[in-house]
Amino acid sequence: AWSEAFDLLSEADRVAPLDVDDLELAGFAAQYSGHDDAATELAGRIHRSAVRDGDYARAARTAFWIGMSFLQRGEMTQGGGWLGRSAHLLSEHDLDTVTWGYLAIPDGIRLVEADAGAALQAFERASVYADRFGDADLGAMARLGRGRALVGLGEVAKGVALLDDAMVAVTSGELSPLATGIVYCGAIEAFNDL
Repeated sequence: AWSEAFDLLSEADRVAPLDVDDLELAGFAAQYSGHDDAATELAGRIHRSAVRDGDYARAARTAFWIGMSFLQRGEMTQGGGWLGRSAHLLSEHDLDTVTWGYLAIPDGIRLVEADAGAALQAFERASVYADRFGDADLGAMARLGRGRALVGLGEVAKGVALLDDAMVAVTSGELSPLATGIVYCGAIEAFNDL
């Protein structure tokens, strides 16, 4: 029903601009129904609205997800710029939020092939934030990353146990649809590599 939801929310937005919460729903619907450009445009509107309203935590979180979306499409410059913007907003406004943990994820992904030990440290930073803020999505993504890094370090049994644990979060419905897709695809890739 994501495609239908996207169509209905888009029509509602044409009648009267959606508020930020509804823009977020429309963005999820766009992303889950394959409208990547529309999802990015909607996320940009959320980001600008959050900055305008002084909700810098939301602006930083949205900038992170925009950055990840660009990275997943192979657009590294755009992705890196948005991730940098997210970190800048958090630093500039001295915010202690779970988004710092999310920002460790792309660092770990970037390092996992070249330096599995450094990647493991990045994913462990993400885990600390996930635990501290009770964020199941970040926790599963961090377990996935830690599992991949441990496999890269030759600790295959420990790595596979973490990959399995991340998949339990997927199959038990603990995660948002976005994190479910990320963890599911990442675990399949990891198991294929093994």
